[in-house]
Amino acid sequence: MSGERIRVSERPAIAGGTFADDRTRTTRFGNLWLEATIFLLLLCTAAAILFRSALVEHDLSIDPATAAQYAPYAYSDETSGGRSVAFLKDPHALAWTCEIRTGFAYPFCGVGLRLDQVEPDTGLDLSGFSKITLDITYKGPLKRLKIALKNRDLVGGAPVQGEDAKPIAIEIDVVQGRQTIELDLADAVVESWWASTHLNAMPRAKEPRFDNVVAIDLQTGSGEALGLHSGSVHRITLSGASFTAAQWYLLILGIWAGLTALLLVYRLVTLRRTLAARQRRHLEEARYLEMARQAAESASQAKSRFLAHMSHELRTPLNAILGYAQFLQAADLDDRQLRAASTIQESGEHLLALIGDILDHSKIEAGKLELHAASFDLRETVRTVLEMVRGRAEDKGLRFIWRIGSDVPARVVGDQKHLRQVLINLLGNAVKFTNRGEVAFALGMVARESGDVRLRFEVRDTGEGIPEDKQHLVFQAFEQVGDSAANAGGTGLGLSISQQLVERMGGRIEMTSRSGEGSRFWFELSLPLGENCLPESVADVEEAVSALPSPLETPPPEALRPLLVPAQAGNMRAIRAEAEKLIAAAPEYRAFGAHLIDLANNFQSAALLELVEKNLEDRLAA
Repeated sequence: MSGERIRVSERPAIAGGTFADDRTRTTRFGNLWLEATIFLLLLCTAAAILFRSALVEHDLSIDPATAAQYAPYAYSDETSGGRSVAFLKDPHALAWTCEIRTGFAYPFCGVGLRLDQVEPDTGLDLSGFSKITLDITYKGPLKRLKIALKNRDLVGGAPVQGEDAKPIAIEIDVVQGRQTIELDLADAVVESWWASTHLNAMPRAKEPRFDNVVAIDLQTGSGEALGLHSGSVHRITLSGASFTAAQWYLLILGIWAGLTALLLVYRLVTLRRTLAARQRRHLEEARYLEMARQAAESASQAKSRFLAHMSHELRTPLNAILGYAQFLQAADLDDRQLRAASTIQESGEHLLALIGDILDHSKIEAGKLELHAASFDLRETVRTVLEMVRGRAEDKGLRFIWRIGSDVPARVVGDQKHLRQVLINLLGNAVKFTNRGEVAFALGMVARESGDVRLRFEVRDTGEGIPEDKQHLVFQAFEQVGDSAANAGGTGLGLSISQQLVERMGGRIEMTSRSGEGSRFWFELSLPLGENCLPESVADVEEAVSALPSPLETPPPEALRPLLVPAQAGNMRAIRAEAEKLIAAAPEYRAFGAHLIDLANNFQSAALLELVEKNLEDRLAA
């Protein structure tokens, strides 16, 4: 038998030549690969050397030691008829003080440096700089300042005669005290009042230019803030990098060299692929395919055995943990021990659900999931799911609406367990991704004929919705679309499993959604009628609306800020401590504090963070 074995190294001759010829070609092409690699390495080395010398970095720094040569000055709306005043406390230290007063439409003040001391109206060319860094100290009621570079446009290399300098400004956020602020000059824009008055005479009045900057100003920003302002400029630094002519030549050379190299690589790859294709043998392909088939069958069998084993090995100890957790909760425990037991149960149930989703998905993929049809009470099954989800919706302050049509039969024949699983997934997702508004469920009959009934299940919410470019991912396995904080607790399998289960039952889940307006999921199933299928009262439509919690009196921002950091960190103990302080300091916020403590006791970190951030933003906006 050994003489009949096929040796891979003993290949038959190829039409048009021998393997000796092929080996010669391979060697020749291998040498070309080596030559191409050496050529590319030489090009990269030359480019690196030229690029290093071509790129020139530079900066300009102005501090109190050099400020005198730029003639510091202070100004205010007093020159325009206003009543505000400004003066330099120490010109050498660039320290200034101003007082904004009423009596002018847009009161302002500022401090600046003149850069055209050598020749009037001829400043500095700062077009090669890309960033400006400010080291300043500020004290006053303003939240924003403005840095302005005043550029006198050039025509034919000379300043435009009689034209006032164009202010190109960036507004910056400031805090009290010393601070360092880095800005991108690309964000600077021409002041709108200047552009509007010069647009007729200068078509390019709105274009920021820095080729002849005659002054740099630091002035009050948007938002009127009357009162005393003071500050000092410790350092102004402009930095950037410019390209020399050598670099442009290098870019042209690099483009041509890159194209040449790509063409060479393409030719080499094409030749090698052609040669490799001619060297394939049908016998080897058949052998490899047979090996792959055997490996796939072995892997499928191993996967099935693994799933059957893990289903028992994982769920059995988890059910024991959950049972003992419930036993502990019924015992005489203090509050801390009771919360710990509740955490064990919630975490175990969450883990059990995740394991169930993964195992169900694997069974569906392997074709091992079976549906078991039996007669069951449809209305009671739906009510159980609705009651389960309603509590979660009311905990989030959502309105929960449900409706079961009068013509819906009481009993049908189908897979109760998997229908219940689909409804829990759809309703659970609706509550999970809805932060305000309502979640609604409707069950109605579409048609009834020859002992079968076609039912329509629909879930609607007013959540964040799903963007159009993400909707095709909704039913894909392990894909999570929507809020990242809400997605953190899931596997991305719920909707994928639900879609496949509904398809196995003979239906298909459909959806419509608009970003910011909510989503609607629905599916239709044809199910045989069970015994005693009529509802208790055919004339009634079963429906309910959950009650909304009463609005909470929200504390002011200074009382909410201490809650923000522990809420972001998920520190439930700190949240409870801060809530107790809030209740003790202000009894009118007792309901708000009690709600915080209740969320902390139930470890609702996401709901806590949303509650604190939303109320803080609303109060600050008001």
